[in-house]
Amino acid sequence: MNRIVLRLMHFAGTAVCVVLLALTPATAQQQPVRAVTAKPSIISLVPSVRPTGDSLARTSRDATFENAPPNYHVFASASVAEPAGVETLSFSFAGETTLTGIKMTNNNFAIERGGNCYEGNHYKLGESCSLLVRFTPQGPGHKLAFVQLTHSAEAGVTTFGVVGNAYAPVVSFTPSEITTVAGSVTSGTGMFNAATSMAIDGGDVLYIADTGNNKVELMDSSGVITPTALGPIAVPASIAADSFGIFYTANVKAATYYFSIFYPWGSQTAYGYAYTSSTCTAASPCAFSAVGMNYPANMSIDASDNLFFEEGTTGAAEMPVTNVSGGTATLNLWHLSDQFSYSSGSPGSFAVDASDNLYAAYNFSTTTCYLLRESLYSSEYSPHFSRVAGGTACGFSGDGGQGSGARISNQIGQMAFDAAGNLYFADAGNQRVRRLDAVTGIISTIAGNGTAGYSGDFGPATTATLSSPTGVAVDSQGQVFILSNAPTAGPTQGMRKVGTHGYWAFYPQVKLTPSAAKVFTVSNTGNTTLSLSTAPAFSGTNPSDFSIDPLTTDCVLTAGAALPAGRSCHIGIIFKPAGTGARSASLLLQDNTVAGTNTILLTGTGILPSPTITITSPVKGSTVKTGTNVTFSVSVSSTLTTQPTGTVTFKVNGTAVGSPVTLSSGKASTTISEPTAATYSLSATYNGDSNFAPAAVAEILIVDAIRKPVVVLLQAGLPSPSVCGMMNFLVKVTPPTGGLPPSGTVQLMNGSSPLGTGELQQGSAVLSVTAPISVTAPISNSEPVFAIYTGDDTYQSGRSPSLSSPLPFSRACGTH
Repeated sequence: MNRIVLRLMHFAGTAVCVVLLALTPATAQQQPVRAVTAKPSIISLVPSVRPTGDSLARTSRDATFENAPPNYHVFASASVAEPAGVETLSFSFAGETTLTGIKMTNNNFAIERGGNCYEGNHYKLGESCSLLVRFTPQGPGHKLAFVQLTHSAEAGVTTFGVVGNAYAPVVSFTPSEITTVAGSVTSGTGMFNAATSMAIDGGDVLYIADTGNNKVELMDSSGVITPTALGPIAVPASIAADSFGIFYTANVKAATYYFSIFYPWGSQTAYGYAYTSSTCTAASPCAFSAVGMNYPANMSIDASDNLFFEEGTTGAAEMPVTNVSGGTATLNLWHLSDQFSYSSGSPGSFAVDASDNLYAAYNFSTTTCYLLRESLYSSEYSPHFSRVAGGTACGFSGDGGQGSGARISNQIGQMAFDAAGNLYFADAGNQRVRRLDAVTGIISTIAGNGTAGYSGDFGPATTATLSSPTGVAVDSQGQVFILSNAPTAGPTQGMRKVGTHGYWAFYPQVKLTPSAAKVFTVSNTGNTTLSLSTAPAFSGTNPSDFSIDPLTTDCVLTAGAALPAGRSCHIGIIFKPAGTGARSASLLLQDNTVAGTNTILLTGTGILPSPTITITSPVKGSTVKTGTNVTFSVSVSSTLTTQPTGTVTFKVNGTAVGSPVTLSSGKASTTISEPTAATYSLSATYNGDSNFAPAAVAEILIVDAIRKPVVVLLQAGLPSPSVCGMMNFLVKVTPPTGGLPPSGTVQLMNGSSPLGTGELQQGSAVLSVTAPISVTAPISNSEPVFAIYTGDDTYQSGRSPSLSSPLPFSRACGTH
């Protein structure tokens, strides 16, 4: 059985009884749920003359609020930093009651003293009271707040809307600091699931279509994320908010497509009409109840509160919802010729800007990746797209140049716009969020370094890692919110925020030397001109360590300098630490933004320079005689004016030689004597001082030190008694001063001809020589016979005296 829930609310003098049905999909397709008017509240807003022309909307891109509900008060436009007039809201009472509460929901509008509506006042039938309200915009764009009254005669809250267009510059830095929105990630797990769409209303309330969790979440100005009071009937696939705080979702579940409307006073109307193929044009629209919707996705609202969304048959559809704001809930739609929205398979990214230009993402395989723009007129009457980003190849390139010459990935998430009309999009395949400037067409990365991950909080957004970013939204302060996979593996998502502070952490820099300039992009993402009140100045802990680089700075940084809305310039900053360790400062821009000051946070680490240390003695590769003294010397110097002082530690084979030696005119030395080793490893370490860091010299080897001499003796023995032509020779190698017997190889020579070799055993070796020896033809008498010792690690090589000739033979071959 269907469950019926009745909820009674008061809004703008009308009690609305909303019927919420939990229906099976088949029933829901036939049964729309609509708001039903009940008896009026006893408090109503007295109608007032509404502003028109420039006093309401200064450009064609601004909201006109022409279809505001009856109990909304429309304010004249206001600029930040300029006094706004106080306007009167008059309330009439159709019954006797006592006011028990008066509240304004946000600080875009402020209740001033001087009215006569007070908590505790009692009013009779026919009486009235007034509130004095000043429009105090906290950012650019259409602004929204609610006056909430509670009184003794009725339960609940009676709500009145207040709206107006605000004009303010907004400073956005690239790079800016990135953080995780509090509460969106707990112990590595995100609170969202498969969410792809977010929307922000005129009160900077952020709505998240939390698809995987079957609910809509909201985050108000306090930063707390909570579920909305009423959830959608089905799975929210996309979401949009209009000028009056009404938000809309497209919902899908079990092949049933719903369109749901959520009113700021806490009620909901849902429609679940069956889809019917049809031809619906701007000249001949269709009743929504007759055609329904097919595969709706990616909702977007224009400045006139017309709703646009992707539609699976023709690509996109337009649905004016202005009459919904007035309470009639009559809906018509027509299809648009956006041939690319579904061309890549599942619905691609889609959005509409304040000037009614349609944007769609299109890709063909991995060879064509575009962002395309089409005017509303073209989409209604004569389809024609132009390319604003991407090209005939997919990938990543082009930052800092024209978007039409850049490359984007084939995975594009949500698109969003700031007050200046700049387009932001989640380039999910590149693990980045990028911005396309409306005025110049220049594309840039504002978050993500191209590597999938979850890191970089409290650092520059452009060096942080993102993981498959999907949803993107921009509030009136220029803060960019990003839905991205949470740190822990799995389907959950967290929310990252690119804030308003510029940020850069410089690499470690040598004390008193300048770094390369770090260039910040300064963009006016508001809707009116930015003006500096004074020249920027550094402040903080180490303000003198940082300076503006004139070579990379094209921003005009003098009092009165202006930057039009939608324009960007650049500031280059150099880090030259006056000391070591952590250094920090802020560059402050005093201007006409809401806060009055915009800040670039700067950090860095100062380090000491390393001097040049060189071994001057002994010369590398030189040999020294064992047991003699060797002078080990180094020089320590710098190209700076200040020269190193302090001490040097000398080591031989890893062991320190004496105590550290104090530098004298940049030089230090010590004396060493090593009686045993043949190869030495020498090192020297400069221990640093207040101006220079420690430094070590590379090893130098002292190779082949002089070894002890030997005496080599050669004796000729008798021929072998049994073998024809065989003769034995005895070689003895001895140290003249005693010591261990030499080892190594000896060789018997007859002039330049070798006769045989052997290994010494306890200093001796017997060599047997086979040769054609006879009595008449002994070993050549014309060449000497002698022995050569090749040496070892302890002893030098040597040669024996030559044997006398002829050699004594007693047996010749062939003789008996």
